[in-house]
Amino acid sequence: MFSFRKKSSSIEDESDTLKSIERYLKSHPLREFKGVKSDDPLIIETANKARFIRLSLQAESSFHLDAIEIYNQAGRNVAPNKQTIISSTYNDEQKYNGQGAINGKKNGGAGFHTKREHNPWLVIDLGTIRNLAKIIVFNREGQHYTRALSLKVETSRDLRHWQLVHDNWGFIKSYKEGNLSEFEHALLHAGILNAGPPSAYLKKLKNQGDGDKALVYHQMINELVASKGVAFGPHGFMQTFDLKSAAEKSKVFKELSKLLFWINEEFKVPAFVSSGTLLGLVRDGALIGHDDDVDICYISNEETESAILAERQRLIEFLATKGCRLAPSGIAHYWCTTPGGLSLDIFTGFVEGGNCSMNPIGRNEIPVNDVLPLTQRDVGGQVLYFPRNPEPLLVLNYGEQWRSPDPLWTFNWGKAKKDFAFLYF
Repeated sequence: MFSFRKKSSSIEDESDTLKSIERYLKSHPLREFKGVKSDDPLIIETANKARFIRLSLQAESSFHLDAIEIYNQAGRNVAPNKQTIISSTYNDEQKYNGQGAINGKKNGGAGFHTKREHNPWLVIDLGTIRNLAKIIVFNREGQHYTRALSLKVETSRDLRHWQLVHDNWGFIKSYKEGNLSEFEHALLHAGILNAGPPSAYLKKLKNQGDGDKALVYHQMINELVASKGVAFGPHGFMQTFDLKSAAEKSKVFKELSKLLFWINEEFKVPAFVSSGTLLGLVRDGALIGHDDDVDICYISNEETESAILAERQRLIEFLATKGCRLAPSGIAHYWCTTPGGLSLDIFTGFVEGGNCSMNPIGRNEIPVNDVLPLTQRDVGGQVLYFPRNPEPLLVLNYGEQWRSPDPLWTFNWGKAKKDFAFLYF
């Protein structure tokens, strides 16, 4: 647990803090290492003698890297075919156990992948004590490279005594000798793209009813990270739609139209834009600027829970034949990447008692005739599918104030998990 210095602050004080942190990070830049495609891996030189190499994160996150190479003094990579130990594996799948990072082909993907957890780690056992020369870490490419930026690398001869060889966050620990207010701590971590502390601070301000101050803080965060080409959105630091080009957004609509056509016209279940995507298109005629993903929902043709789940599996298999890549989210929807590279969430809905229940927004609360039959609209020159009467869905999801943009809005996933428990993986 952190113990923060107490400090009452004004907007002027906080503006000065922002400038101070900007200056510090400019003179002490975060090593934003990437991977093979960017030709920018992290290279750590060490003369340690060790059998075990531990790579870990210093935040709550999923941990994934593309590849890890460990060189001895003779210049040979001694990592291939060695044993790995990992804190967890994504979806409990063995293919993410770390072997891919030392034996696989470097391609910018995930050679291993943990669950989201506090301080996830991977240990590589070299079998015997080796005279080390350098460790090369190839990060995952794409937006999720930021998850690994709290990397810490240690070596050991016996799994008990560890020597630190690299701390990617080492420089932030000396800022004001660690004597920070909660605001300073949150803003400093925003500057190094660690979403945890700024998210917690924003939540605290909102819970205290200080929405105006939360909005000012949110603006400060985005000012701090603007040069990195990301913004603070609902999923952390990502490239939000405000930061995408017109061509990129046009591609979103093209890929989305194609996917909705496949599901509606070929798989024969009604599917439509939902959640934040629906909100932006209905309210603004555009994708929400501070959002960073696309959502769709389909209404099952089935009635029983088992049949709904079986149909969901058939839909996933159908989309795979179209060249889509799909994975369970770990909660109750699927992540889908279309052949053209659009990533989106696919949610399941169904009809019961004359109403549509649509994960995650509400169960048995929207009359069927507000959803079906779907309507079609031209958006950006592409045909998209919409619920027949979107407003009741938007009120249920966002409240009566849905017409007013709120970059700090959050969703109550606890209720959704209770309402749609059978859909969870």
